[in-house]
Amino acid sequence: MTGRGNWVVAASLALLSLFLTVSFSAEEAEAQTKAQVPGLPAPMPESFGVMPFENRSGILGLEWMRLAVPFVLAERVEGFARLRPGYGELVVEKAPAHRDRVSIAEVEAFAKKHRLDWVLGGWVRRPDWKFELGVSLYRVRNGNAVLAAETVGLGDFKQVHALIGAAILEIAEKAGLRDQNDDLALVNRESSKDFYAFTLFGRALGGMLAATTSVEREKAGQGMQRAVFIEPTFWEAQRLFAFEQRRLAKPVLAMVRLETILAARPSYAAALDAYGRSAHARSQTRLATETMEKVVELRPWQHEARYELGMLYWEQGLGEEAFAQFTIVVGAAPKHIRARRALALIHAKRSDTVNLVDELRAVAKLAPDDVETQLELGAALVAADSIGDAIDVYKGVTVLDPKHVQALKFLGDLYRQQKQPQRAIRSYGLAMQAAPNDPRSYFLLGAVYVQLGQDAAARRIYLKAQKFPKWKGEAFNNLGAIALREDRIAQGVWYLRRAVQKEGRRATYRHNLALALSKTQAADEALVHIDAALGLDGGRAESHYLRGVILLRLGRAEEARKAFTKTLSLDAGHADASHNLALLDAMKQRAIQGEVAAEGAP
Repeated sequence: MTGRGNWVVAASLALLSLFLTVSFSAEEAEAQTKAQVPGLPAPMPESFGVMPFENRSGILGLEWMRLAVPFVLAERVEGFARLRPGYGELVVEKAPAHRDRVSIAEVEAFAKKHRLDWVLGGWVRRPDWKFELGVSLYRVRNGNAVLAAETVGLGDFKQVHALIGAAILEIAEKAGLRDQNDDLALVNRESSKDFYAFTLFGRALGGMLAATTSVEREKAGQGMQRAVFIEPTFWEAQRLFAFEQRRLAKPVLAMVRLETILAARPSYAAALDAYGRSAHARSQTRLATETMEKVVELRPWQHEARYELGMLYWEQGLGEEAFAQFTIVVGAAPKHIRARRALALIHAKRSDTVNLVDELRAVAKLAPDDVETQLELGAALVAADSIGDAIDVYKGVTVLDPKHVQALKFLGDLYRQQKQPQRAIRSYGLAMQAAPNDPRSYFLLGAVYVQLGQDAAARRIYLKAQKFPKWKGEAFNNLGAIALREDRIAQGVWYLRRAVQKEGRRATYRHNLALALSKTQAADEALVHIDAALGLDGGRAESHYLRGVILLRLGRAEEARKAFTKTLSLDAGHADASHNLALLDAMKQRAIQGEVAAEGAP
């Protein structure tokens, strides 16, 4: 009657279109050089992380060392002791306020949080104005931490980097983590030659970790800027200053600084990672891809870098390469939701409905309160023709959000499809209550009542729908069509004229008005509107049939014959057109034989 019934399918599949925003280009893919990105090493290196150190002196002037020393310690251990980092871009976490000795329980909690096999901890002290550095290495198995190695060094404060290097060598030896191929230069490298610059670095790092406002971030950045001004070759400080510039939306300045770092230390993985992400943010896709490939080569176990690389491949149309990276990430980190979402994107693009559903189920399980994922899963289940499961998913959404209009409408669509009209009515009714200013629920509900033959109920809904200015034409058309069904012709003509006035380029409205006018002896006007309908949509068999009927009423039999013939060419099973054509043929034959009596003859 209205054409809006097609919403049943369209609405159910609407979400699936979210997956189709990126298209593969075979030509682009072939033009690109496919990089040989390494997979995960076998076996995977064990993971380590570093806790904020203790300040056993109780002197506030040493607080900055609680973060600066473990930061340097961790970056030197990476790549030396055959361990992989379990930390992020800032290496350390905000130091707790207390200065008590770290307990085994705290070590175990830290290891569990970051999924670590080894934990580094330690302390700083100032006995007799000397600098004492203690470093502890804990082995973690099955959630239980055991002290594996410990060392204490004493020296001048300005010897802090040498003491860190010595501590690494000693604990690695004690824990059995040394290897003949270890890079001793890496361990003994001085991060900073200027102790004051190192002090500013530690203080600024603490400020960065504690900052919650743009003002605090700006202040921390200024502290890091002072450190690199004093010592430009303090590359760790330069990297963190670039981090602050990125966080303060200064990507160009950050990239220039990172380029300077990489010119001096081309294998500084953390700087490469930051550089690649900055290039990606600035849409420098090729540069970002080449950089992230280097990061993954240096850190093949770094899931976030591999995910970033996968997204870069995807954006360039390299679907298979992207799929390979996301698959590796999910295989090693099954709870990586963004990688699973990316896999779902690829499965949708491939029309691989089975794997799409499986992937979305996995994401939904990891994020049960994520409504958008539930909606995507529901759409995928509809595409897989698992209507019952889709209904369960959408019902679950309404449990999370009882007024979720989209889920309620999709439920109504599916109940209609399952021939459960009363449930459809309830779902659409709830959608109307949840969003009284959304016109779609009104028309969907009205369509159900029409299908059930409950014209009075449908009329009430469409009368309410007249309040939507952009939808008045649809409301008038539906009210007019109901009036025709109830044989209230004059009222039907009244509504349908207004529908055409609102939207004269809707073929359905023109057809319905022509039908109503044909019932009022206004055949000439009816012909005008049916011709307009066919001009808008010439492929509708029913409109050609109506045109034939109107032409017959106007006494234009040969034109009517052509209209019925066209009807049958579009719909060979149209019984009424066949019947009328047969009558016309019979009348023509009788006229030829002189058997047609004049009107009024006996």
